[in-house]
Amino acid sequence: MPQSARSLLLTLAIALIAITPALANGAHPLDGLTAEEIALVQKTLAAEGLLAEGSNLISVSLIEPDKKDVLAWTPGKALPRHARALLRSKGETVSLHVDLRSGEATGRETIDVGQPPVSLGEFVGVTAAVAEHAGFQEALGKRGVTDFGALFCAPRTIGNFGEAMERENRVLKVDCFDMSQNPDNAFASPIENLFAVVDLDAMDVVEVVDLGVVPVPPGTFRLAATSEAKPRKRKPVVINSPEGHNFTLDGSFVNWENWRFHLRFDHRDGLVLSQVSYRDGGEQRSVLYQGHLSELFVPYQDPTEGWYFRNYMDQGEYGLGVMSNPLVKGADCPAEAEYLSPVLAAPDGSAMVLDNAICIFERATGEPTWRHKDSTPTVDSRADVQLIARTIATVGNYDYAFDWVFDAKGRVTFRAGATGLDAVKGVPSQDLSSETIAADTAYGPLIAPGRAGINHDHFFSLRLDMDVDGTANRLVRDRLVAESQHPSGPRRSIWRTHREVAQTETEAQYRFSYETPALFRVESTGKKNSLGYATSYALVPGGNALPLVDESDPALQRALFATKHLWVTPYAKNERYAAGEQPNQSEPGEGLPAWVEAGRSINGEDLVLWYTMGFHHVPSAEDWPVYNMGWHEVAVRPYNFFGENPAMDLE
Repeated sequence: MPQSARSLLLTLAIALIAITPALANGAHPLDGLTAEEIALVQKTLAAEGLLAEGSNLISVSLIEPDKKDVLAWTPGKALPRHARALLRSKGETVSLHVDLRSGEATGRETIDVGQPPVSLGEFVGVTAAVAEHAGFQEALGKRGVTDFGALFCAPRTIGNFGEAMERENRVLKVDCFDMSQNPDNAFASPIENLFAVVDLDAMDVVEVVDLGVVPVPPGTFRLAATSEAKPRKRKPVVINSPEGHNFTLDGSFVNWENWRFHLRFDHRDGLVLSQVSYRDGGEQRSVLYQGHLSELFVPYQDPTEGWYFRNYMDQGEYGLGVMSNPLVKGADCPAEAEYLSPVLAAPDGSAMVLDNAICIFERATGEPTWRHKDSTPTVDSRADVQLIARTIATVGNYDYAFDWVFDAKGRVTFRAGATGLDAVKGVPSQDLSSETIAADTAYGPLIAPGRAGINHDHFFSLRLDMDVDGTANRLVRDRLVAESQHPSGPRRSIWRTHREVAQTETEAQYRFSYETPALFRVESTGKKNSLGYATSYALVPGGNALPLVDESDPALQRALFATKHLWVTPYAKNERYAAGEQPNQSEPGEGLPAWVEAGRSINGEDLVLWYTMGFHHVPSAEDWPVYNMGWHEVAVRPYNFFGENPAMDLE
């Protein structure tokens, strides 16, 4: 029997509350919150009257101690430990700080910039509010939809297009899907041209917008292999470590070969890596103080009334941690991976455990790390093995996989993979011979009968707080410049590198192109390698894109970070999110564009790199009924950080 969205989401929420080991043990100042600490926050919230009827708990997260205190911390040393609870109460956004030692509320403020993310409780409530609304039911009846218990309704954030409603209210626009034909594929059957405007504070439908009847697209698109007449079978191909893992877990630290890093799971950020260091001889050398995703912007390219507002900040409006889900052993990750179950706060303030939401595993790539055949008969070759920490978050129709990858060459790679379902628009056309095909595919191609896949973008902002041999760093750009040679010589031109050191954050905003290549490096101002070079780590971009729309477009105005591939700022504790602390319904220009106006020095400072990784998605028939995983990545690699190849010690 088809499930309503209410039961679907309640099932998800209940499934998250499992009795399994948590990730953190509270032994390090950056460890994630424990179940006991979340219970203490819940008690404090109740005492403050913030869990009463009408209050909506959005999230509870760790307030990180000052960086200098973390760097000076030693085991056994007590540091203040605080959590932040974010709530919506009586039409206001409230931030409450709680001392996790005493349970006292140490700070309370009202936030009037933007809106907080959509909470799990609101996810559950919005379908009921819409499906039970008489006006919405009447509009559904015009489309032949009468089983209101088979609806799935999508709580869509609306951005900010200058309307009074967006400035004054906490609002969603909600469209629904008929799951009666596709009980295990919620987004397959859109009810097009119909949506409800919902005031989340009142959980009330304030307007039903009916733009005209479009028949619900027919067809059953199940995702289970048993739905195929002859499912393809393959012999098992597995990752196996017959002698055990090469990595160890030490509390929230992961140790692998020469690498050591701290792992935390956050409601909004998902995986957060901290204090990443590499053991070089007897010295543990710092590379990265912290790395995490900062924002994920997904604008759709359909200007019609039912679609123009679809420009999502998937991290800041929903949360990549809370939207993570259990990893499938043997498919999402190798069966023999180490699985971890982090703790977050449930909508009622209690602790819930995300069962198996993190996996850590080693992978032999089947390639050499390095190899060489010299004049002797011997071939020297070393197998390439990587360590990967992975989570997968489902935000609406998309599933995003996030990897942090370490290798023996001293490289750290961040990978983002996208799969799930394309967002489809219900249209009359069944194939390209339909009379309406031109209008139906104006903003994206037909990818299944009655379903157009709307063109869209994905822009990931990665925050990398670099500490290359300490916090005193500078950004170097080595430009590759063509240089003419003397006419009498054998060459007419060559290229050489021209070194530039960025002085302020205002100038350190870059767009990459093949026509103007450059090597970007974070260089230590206090340490040199054995050859006398200042030690550094270089940025290694992968394939990329920039927004194609005008910067004055309201959707892009909230996500101006995406207009540059690289921004560089000095470290500031409260600057964590490229589009600002609360991008939901935010004003234009929040986050990075506002911060860099200060023109702060970045020469010899504690530097943060903000790297934007983007791609344009033009859907195709192969994207349906599920979109194959596509990966996008960026890395940092040692550049004169060592005196020689760090993988020379491999057996």
